[in-house]
Amino acid sequence: MPSTRNPLDLSSLGYGSWEAGGGTTWGPNTSHADVISAVRRSVGLGMNWVDTAEVYGGGGGAESVVGEALQGLHDVRVCTKVAPEPDDQRYTESGLRHALEQSLKRLGRDHIDLYLLHWPAQELPLEVTWNAMARLREEGLVSAIGLSNYPVEDVARCTDLAPVDYVQVQASVLYRDEIDAFGPLCLDRGIGLLAYGPLAYGLLTGTIDEETQFDDWRGGVVMAHDFFCAENYPRFFAPEARRAHLAIVHGLTPLAKQAGYSVAQLALSWLLARPEVVAAAVGTRNPVHAEANAAAVGLKIDNELLSAVSTLLEG
Repeated sequence: MPSTRNPLDLSSLGYGSWEAGGGTTWGPNTSHADVISAVRRSVGLGMNWVDTAEVYGGGGGAESVVGEALQGLHDVRVCTKVAPEPDDQRYTESGLRHALEQSLKRLGRDHIDLYLLHWPAQELPLEVTWNAMARLREEGLVSAIGLSNYPVEDVARCTDLAPVDYVQVQASVLYRDEIDAFGPLCLDRGIGLLAYGPLAYGLLTGTIDEETQFDDWRGGVVMAHDFFCAENYPRFFAPEARRAHLAIVHGLTPLAKQAGYSVAQLALSWLLARPEVVAAAVGTRNPVHAEANAAAVGLKIDNELLSAVSTLLEG
């Protein structure tokens, strides 16, 4: 049965489609067929929801990919996000309705399971937008509503206006600030906490070292003007930050090996073991990697291993 903090009964892992959208941020997909296969394989292995957004891939590119991949798979929940750009008008009631209509067409759906505000408006009052979101839920156009990339105080303000179903934050073994900040509020007010970036954009896959070169946003040049990339390149991939993160990855490697996990599976299991976290969206454009990610569902991380990871992180 769905819980109060997970009213959509989302599986602990969902498929994240940011990479699958291609576009400038991640670079074009080398194989459209592989991307479609990765989505379908993830769903076939038990992920019952897909996370996407109208801006992923530019101009709804990821939503179109998801719509194609989910043809005939009507039981799969879809979470998509609406952004305020360029001038906050998409966060007015009429703007939200227009954006939702466009997303529904690309996704091939008649309603959205979870609709999130992607990031804050520049000037439009949050109360205007959140009340409009609540009306979409009341009318049944969306089943649940929430926020992504908002400060804790804004989420708290929204709960005073209309219930917040889910909040999406960035979280991984290598970046825990937002879980720590949002966890108490979500537990106290019955909000489902969803994580994105659980493999730290590849750092926790074990395939990246200090010499790895990137031709996407992780190289620090592509999309450097974008607020997310501008914040997260120095957080994860600038030389000093990457070196520090890889030291943790190297420390996780023997712990994972001893438990019979890959580093990625250990990282996902650790995250899902956090009581604040309801589910996490993990993405790939490779169906083989999709299988490895899905294998983390149901893996049990014992207290001894949890303690060993915590000791490593406290360093």
